[in-house]
Amino acid sequence: MSKWLAIVNPCSGRYKSSGFDRQWMPELRQLVDSVVRTDAAGAATRIARQSKDFDGILVVGGDGTIFEVIAGLERERQHLGLIPTGRGNCLARDLGIRSIADGFRALQSGTSKCMDLMQADIDISDGGQASYLSASTIALGYVVSVVDRAAYFSAVGSYGYALATLMTRPNSFSCRFTTADRDDGERSCTGIVINNTVHLANFPAFADAHLQDGLLDVMALNVGWLRQTLHNLSILSGLKIYDPSEHNQSATARLSLSSPQTLMIDGQLFPGVVGLSVESLPAALWCLQNGPA
Repeated sequence: MSKWLAIVNPCSGRYKSSGFDRQWMPELRQLVDSVVRTDAAGAATRIARQSKDFDGILVVGGDGTIFEVIAGLERERQHLGLIPTGRGNCLARDLGIRSIADGFRALQSGTSKCMDLMQADIDISDGGQASYLSASTIALGYVVSVVDRAAYFSAVGSYGYALATLMTRPNSFSCRFTTADRDDGERSCTGIVINNTVHLANFPAFADAHLQDGLLDVMALNVGWLRQTLHNLSILSGLKIYDPSEHNQSATARLSLSSPQTLMIDGQLFPGVVGLSVESLPAALWCLQNGPA
């Protein structure tokens, strides 16, 4: 029988509003072998690294908590489970886990899939370098500004992203952006997104994305506020009648930035980035899903 540790982030976007402690915690304690709460940024990585006695780690949180846990678990041996209490829950949505109840059903069924991850190697303006794993979204520009602004609307949960999109103006930046088969040279952009999932925050923005295809799904935008707003409304409505973005699929992508930018990886922000290399890591993580294998 598998032995599971639940890492709970009580500060995730919808944890308190869901009444998790009162409504769901008793059932969680019956289904897993141990429950540990995070108490600071980075705590989930530390806890995961200390979880070698467990066969699986169940994340009660959002994409940011998943980001921390993936950095600490043993991907060759340990499985990942999700109970979504964040605002966006990109990865959970792609795994058919759209609610807390879905997360419990996935845990009880034990059905899992081996999904891709993305490796992001970044160059920092002070000369430093760093490497991270991403399960869902890597972004620069407009999307980063939206995520940052959405934090001010935490009281309305996932609707905070929709509000933030209406109140955020795109700003252009200069970069050289290349993929395995494309190099457009130096160009201006208002936003670049490299995704592993169909969902961007809680919106289905990458129809061709798949967790098991070994490819990055890349979107580049260079638009003003009006065209960006029309694009947002097109996605929000589900009609997808207007899309000014450029889409591409590739196993790798590389960006060189003319000035330092803030990079977002699964909801975590990294300032001062001047270079970025992203590579798809096929079949890199076993993850529970809600639904048939």
